[in-house]
Amino acid sequence: MSRALWVLTFLLAVGCSESLPPASAVTDLRAVSARVDVEGAPGRANPSPGEAVEVSILVIDRGAAPSEDPNVPALTPPPLEWAFVACVPAPTLFGPPICQTPIEPCDGCVGTPPADPLDLPVLRFQVPPAETLDEAQAESVVVQGAICANGPPSQDAILQFILGETDDLDACEDPQNEGRFITVEIPIEEDPDDPNLHPEIASVTLNGAAWPPPYDQGVPRTAPRTGCRADLEGLPDAERIAHPVAGGPSSTINLFVTAESLQSYVRDDEALIEEIQVSWLSDAGSFDRSFSFITDPARSVLTPWDPPSDAPEDGLLVRLTFVIRDGRGGSDEVQRGLCILPPAPNGSPP
Repeated sequence: MSRALWVLTFLLAVGCSESLPPASAVTDLRAVSARVDVEGAPGRANPSPGEAVEVSILVIDRGAAPSEDPNVPALTPPPLEWAFVACVPAPTLFGPPICQTPIEPCDGCVGTPPADPLDLPVLRFQVPPAETLDEAQAESVVVQGAICANGPPSQDAILQFILGETDDLDACEDPQNEGRFITVEIPIEEDPDDPNLHPEIASVTLNGAAWPPPYDQGVPRTAPRTGCRADLEGLPDAERIAHPVAGGPSSTINLFVTAESLQSYVRDDEALIEEIQVSWLSDAGSFDRSFSFITDPARSVLTPWDPPSDAPEDGLLVRLTFVIRDGRGGSDEVQRGLCILPPAPNGSPP
């Protein structure tokens, strides 16, 4: 049963207590990023009134165990269904946004079920004209709804959620299915002549070197959590042993952004430079922090990651996700993988 609420406002705030795992630990279904792209304007992060947008929601989960059915691959995250509403928010003084006026049509807002089981939510709609936003005193538009694993969301619960009734709601028709309520707040562009652009992750390195294959460009959703040793076969020794071993020393992960990622801008007549927030996420092992910040003139940040203490003989595939946000609506993300093997009994590379 899931009653979790995720609000993606492009500056993610997460509170933790000692009884909860750190925000960097991926132990269940999570929506961790919502990227907004303006149609016909590559790189733009915030739309102006009347422009068409595409909202892509990144959903992650702990790696799936190998499937017992050879005809059904492991899938991480599991097959998803979703239902969203795009809207102009009501004027509020505090709390999450509340939908006031629906924006229609919204292509992709309902995926029940999606045409492809590998699909993640991608929504497309047109921002209302300036007159409509001004009348509602709206400086943003909002997407609200829910995602569910292995079944449809609850339409009644989504309606209550959109109306601001967030207590004791199950996101899914079947309360046993894992689900999440999501709110994406999309700022309207403040200065069309100097638009906010998405920051961009230039590269992510491991222990001062290029990320080792075979997961140096991402991890297939169909890759099972265990059994990755076979994926290392045929790699040169230098690339194979670049993957940490279970219980081994900390690795250092360095994330680089492009030189253009930290934009200068003016707010209230004050010249400012963006600060990039980095979210570190891993479904095994541990980071010593959940968030870092890149501030001018730096263009990179480094953090340690500890491999898990043990791994099966056939290897443990660890999924790592890195999300950056500029605090004004821009974001980027990449995913990488590591195959963790147990240490060799004789101390030689596994």
